[in-house]
Amino acid sequence: MKYILLFFITFLFVKITMAYDIEKIRLDYIAAVNDGKKAEVFYEELKAINKPDAIILAYLGSAEALRAKHAFNPINKLAYLKHGSNTLAKAVNAAPNNIEIRFLRFSLEHYVPSFLGYSKNLEVDRIKIIDLLQHKHKTEGVSDNAPIKKNIINFLLESKRCSPTEITILKKLLV
Repeated sequence: MKYILLFFITFLFVKITMAYDIEKIRLDYIAAVNDGKKAEVFYEELKAINKPDAIILAYLGSAEALRAKHAFNPINKLAYLKHGSNTLAKAVNAAPNNIEIRFLRFSLEHYVPSFLGYSKNLEVDRIKIIDLLQHKHKTEGVSDNAPIKKNIINFLLESKRCSPTEITILKKLLV
């Protein structure tokens, strides 16, 4: 009995103090987009992180929204989407200058049908992302991660949501 208790306490201590691997989280997120089972595992793993910082909150919100994509029941879909949207809003409030967090919310809202009312931050996020891409000193997060920045820029260009001036700016940033 003593060993079981010791094992349990050690397990809890390791789980509480365990750092997360952001690169793994990014890869798991991509895998979860098209696989409902992976999306559920991804969500549960993120939900288990104690005291998540802003980037984890953003991925958690995205994972909640992915659950909506893979759910069958329309009521569950809306509940997951609402909860995910609220979690992403908390992440943005906690780190408003983090490009990755803004991008996660932008990409979610880009794909959600506008009639659902969950696309209200598209313009604000797009403008902020472009501003942060131009002014590296204001950026939190992925400011030095060239592949992520390139993917964000390409997504913005492909989204067809940018003005001609913004497209010119983004194309210059790709070079």
